[in-house]
Amino acid sequence: MEHNGIGQLAVHILHECSLMEKECQAKGTAPPTLQAGTSTAFWSEGSKEITAARKKALGLLDRLSALLQGPHGFLHEFVASNWDHGALYAILQSQTLDHMTSSGGLASLSSLSQQSGIPEDKLGRILALLRCRLFETRVASIYLGEALTSKPNDYANGTSGFKQGWGAEMYDWHAQHPEKGDRFCRAMRGVSKSLDPADTLVQGWFERNTASNRTKVVEIGSRYGFASVSLVAKKPELSFEVRCDSQDLLRGGEALVEPESEARIAFTYVPSLFDPLPSDDSSTVLVYVIRNLFWNWTDDSAVELLQTLLPTLRTTPSTQILVTDGVSPSPREFPPYVEIAYRRRDVTTMTMHNVKQRTQAEWLAMFAQVDPALKVRLFQP
Repeated sequence: MEHNGIGQLAVHILHECSLMEKECQAKGTAPPTLQAGTSTAFWSEGSKEITAARKKALGLLDRLSALLQGPHGFLHEFVASNWDHGALYAILQSQTLDHMTSSGGLASLSSLSQQSGIPEDKLGRILALLRCRLFETRVASIYLGEALTSKPNDYANGTSGFKQGWGAEMYDWHAQHPEKGDRFCRAMRGVSKSLDPADTLVQGWFERNTASNRTKVVEIGSRYGFASVSLVAKKPELSFEVRCDSQDLLRGGEALVEPESEARIAFTYVPSLFDPLPSDDSSTVLVYVIRNLFWNWTDDSAVELLQTLLPTLRTTPSTQILVTDGVSPSPREFPPYVEIAYRRRDVTTMTMHNVKQRTQAEWLAMFAQVDPALKVRLFQP
């Protein structure tokens, strides 16, 4: 019988689980648990009834999961599992599991780091992803383990998994192979549009913070898209300028602007994002927008860019800087089924770029370096 609705699927899953429980009780089979050292015939093929019900329930669960995720979510989960495999491979290759076993499961992160040779910060993020999976590739993920066994292997001087496998950092390699680089950029724009909350956060900020006599928004840099392209159509009372050091990105952004909005947005090439600001910024700019730019920048580079904006803020304290970027949450801040997305991102950026997603505390510490007088507010929609 075909079970199409999520309610029907849930009912039939419950039915199969009830059958398995009854069979376990009738045959004296220990029920399944995830406790360490668990051993039960439940997972064997010894009982035809239990085996049949288990397989049917798993099939129904797969169908229910696909319905709940939708086509895009299902494909994203399918691809994202490669980062789980990469993290597991790195742990196996470094013999971290052996160290954990020999310690009786009581080893500290510091001791595991010392014994495996993996920097503590990196190891903690890898283990956090595996914890979400409870043992829970893209091709580069298989090279993460090799990159971590090479010295140095820290964030400052280490090698990314991608470079370990392909001989060049990812963006440099794509520049050398434009046919693949173009496909990657289009894929990342799709991910950014469907999964990245940056534009939603930026739009939410503008809904609450546009009461000003200043009407100009300046967006600094980008890689996969500009917030201004969507904002210009939704905020007709504002004008926009995108400043970027990539002509290709500027041309790509300009091509997406609707004709009726073209007069209110300018795309300006700058040789360097660190160049001094135009003199009229201090009298015109409402806010500087920095969207998903700092995630693979060092603190020193990010601080330097932010400091180039300070002259405007000192002249006009009402002008603000709006930064949207990824944050790595504290362990167990979210349930595992939510946290896993963050941990996969930690391992993704480590593998592909040898960079880490900053925690909230690390972001605040970085902003504090810009200027002691700088006031930082966290915005949530």
